[in-house]
Amino acid sequence: MLVPSKFTRLEESTIFKMRCILSDRKENESVLDVYVRTKDFFYDASEFLHALDILYVLGAVNINEDSELIKYA
Repeated sequence: MLVPSKFTRLEESTIFKMRCILSDRKENESVLDVYVRTKDFFYDASEFLHALDILYVLGAVNINEDSELIKYA
């Protein structure tokens, strides 16, 4: 996961890119739908998953395990 530092610009950090997941959000989106919508902002799927994990831990998103749908806080 990239965090802002003197070597990593804020715009390149995973923390900054989490806003892409939260912007233009729609109800009843699956994890795959969100990845397809935001994949141009992330280097790869693992960076996307790190960002999604952070949002989950912060309570900004909740993921239904059965349907894989994301609910936004």
